[in-house]
Amino acid sequence: MKKKIILFNILTHGNERVGLKVIEKIKKLKIDNNTYDFSFQIANEKAFNLKKRYIDQDLNRSFPGKKNGNHEEKIAHKIMPFIKSADLVIDIHSTTSNTKNTIIITKINKKLIDYIESIGPRYVVIMDNNKNSLISQAKIGISFEYGKENKSSTINGTFSGIKRLLSHLNVIDSKIIKRKNKINYFIVNSIVPRIKGYKTAKHIKNYKLVKKGEVYAVNRRNKIVADKNFYPILFGEKEYKDYFGFKGDKISL
Repeated sequence: MKKKIILFNILTHGNERVGLKVIEKIKKLKIDNNTYDFSFQIANEKAFNLKKRYIDQDLNRSFPGKKNGNHEEKIAHKIMPFIKSADLVIDIHSTTSNTKNTIIITKINKKLIDYIESIGPRYVVIMDNNKNSLISQAKIGISFEYGKENKSSTINGTFSGIKRLLSHLNVIDSKIIKRKNKINYFIVNSIVPRIKGYKTAKHIKNYKLVKKGEVYAVNRRNKIVADKNFYPILFGEKEYKDYFGFKGDKISL
C-alpha cells in the first residue's frame, strides 16, 4: 500500500522564520510512518538568506508559476509537483497584524472541517478567491497564521495545533484531548485598497464587526468610513503595501 505524504512547507515568505522552530519540534515527534511519510520544504531560501519577504514578487501570489519567469515564479513552477503529489500540505506563517490562532484555507469540505476541528483554532478564514496561493494548489492545504514572528505563543500554538492534527490522523502515538473552543468561520469577499497617507484606525480589530458608516482608516484630516458592514481580516499586516487587509463575512457551517 502506497504511503500518504504530509508536506510541511515553511518560508513561503523569507522573513517569516517561525516555521524553522516549529519544524524542529515536529522532527522530534515519534511518528508511525506505516501510513504517512513526512516531507519538509523550504520554499524561498534566497529570500530567507537575504532576510526579505520575497525577491521579485510575493511567492504566495505566484502559483502555478512559470518555468522562465522571475525568481518567485520559477520557485512556484519548481515546487508545484511536490505540492500536487502531497496528500496534505501544511504551510506555516507568522504575521505582523494582531491576528492570532487562525487557519487559512482556500476551499471547504467535510474532510477539511474534520481536520480543522481536530486542530481547534479560534478562527478559520476561507480565501476561495485566492487561486495563486501555495495551498490553493494542494489536494488539501492548511495555512497556519498563529501570531507574530517573535512570540513563543506563535511557535507553541502552531506546533500544538499541528500535533493535534497528527494525533487525529494517528500519525503520532499521542492521545490529545480535543479542544472545545468555538471555531469562528469567515469568508473573504474583497480586498480593501490602501489609500496613500491613511492608516488603519486604532480601534479596528480583526474579526470584530465594522458597521456601515464606521471609520476604519484615517489620516491627519480625513476619515474613511465603511460603505457596508464587514469583518476585518489581516488588517494591520505591515507587509501589505497596497491594501489595508481583507473584508469578510462571518458564516455558519
